[in-house]
Amino acid sequence: MPFQRIYVVNSPSLIPELEKQWRAVSFAAIAADADHVVGMSKEAQEIMHRDLMSEHSFSVSWPIFTAPAIAPGKDLDMTSRRFVETLSAQLDPMRAQGCPVKVGLYGMLRKLMEISGTEAIWGRQNPYRDSAIADAWRTFENGFLFFSMFPFATTLFPKFIQARELVAAAMMEYVRNRGFETASGLVRKRFEHHSKLFGLGTEDIARGEIGNTFAVLGNTAPCAWWVIFHLVSDARVLSEVREELLAAVHEDESGCHLDIASLRERCPVLLSTFQETLRYRAVNPGPRVILEDVALNNGILLKKGSMLMIPATVHHTDTTAWGEDAGRFDHLRFSRTPTAMGQNKFNRVAFRAFGGGHVLCPGRHLASNEIMALAALIILQFDVVPDGESGPSLRLRTHPQLDSPIPDKDIQVELRPRGPNKKWTFTFSGADKAIDFVSEDAMADGETARQS
Repeated sequence: MPFQRIYVVNSPSLIPELEKQWRAVSFAAIAADADHVVGMSKEAQEIMHRDLMSEHSFSVSWPIFTAPAIAPGKDLDMTSRRFVETLSAQLDPMRAQGCPVKVGLYGMLRKLMEISGTEAIWGRQNPYRDSAIADAWRTFENGFLFFSMFPFATTLFPKFIQARELVAAAMMEYVRNRGFETASGLVRKRFEHHSKLFGLGTEDIARGEIGNTFAVLGNTAPCAWWVIFHLVSDARVLSEVREELLAAVHEDESGCHLDIASLRERCPVLLSTFQETLRYRAVNPGPRVILEDVALNNGILLKKGSMLMIPATVHHTDTTAWGEDAGRFDHLRFSRTPTAMGQNKFNRVAFRAFGGGHVLCPGRHLASNEIMALAALIILQFDVVPDGESGPSLRLRTHPQLDSPIPDKDIQVELRPRGPNKKWTFTFSGADKAIDFVSEDAMADGETARQS
């Protein structure tokens, strides 16, 4: 690239060494640069860029500080429960109609995730309940690349600025009205970190929540769409997943009941399909900034000021990590019985859907609960049948802030209710164990087992 060197990591064997160098091989520097995109003050920008190699700095410490609120435990259970309740309430009227409903599959799934996800995160005073604010967010999201790349974006793209400021005003009112007090543990912890530990004011905290909306909505909807796509487009996958879901349902005279928290244990095919979707569809580039020279054990010197990429597409298709069939979607890949050595045949380090190391995505547990819940509710309550007028083609496009591509043109489908007279109750009782997605989760589970 002009005026900048870029290193691309193509070997999984290099990843553990790089992750140990998190101070110099920095994601925090990239996260801090988002401050101007959401319009934060110069004072806040200075705080976010201060001491980027210190674990006590704003940009390094806040994901760690908030992580307990979205790790397995009481706060995550409450947030997941609110998501499931809101999602179920949205689907009930569609099922109760008893007749097929034609919808755009991606548009419908995004709307479901948007309403349920924002309600679960921001609580009773959720600003995105206002459809005008939700629409403004989508407009701003589409303009993200322009804000990131063009120095005069505020002048060149007034539509995006207007949308951002509409969302910012709603978030400022939310913070002034102390909406965070009845929000998820994640929002409460973010407020505590930004306000009490680093002294950010109301406006900067509110604008920070605009940036956090990317994490709440940006990637869950595209991933949810791909999970549903792979479930309903393959008769074998659909049959196997629906069979194990039905086996997890408790039915009595009052109706059908399913505890979503039980799916991780009782539905290994669904869980494996979800994990394989992440592997097969993720396109996140894994960017880092080199803050000081780093010498690797293989003799390579990473020069200060350079960019470094750990692209998921490279590592998710590496045949040395996944086997010769790495280029094929295998919905059972993650559910196979471990070998005699106690490990699956694939290299967990090469699974990059949630990043890894010091910048492993703390929201992976919540996103997993949400997407598993959506898949269960859709598959149990509806048949999803392609509309013949849509045509067979599927063109994809990517956004720089999204980890998965999205359809260039939505696919029209019919939602056909299954047993519309049945009464369904969906709950989330709670889970004290993480889904074993990444090598870090596996190591944490092993450490817990040794301690017990």
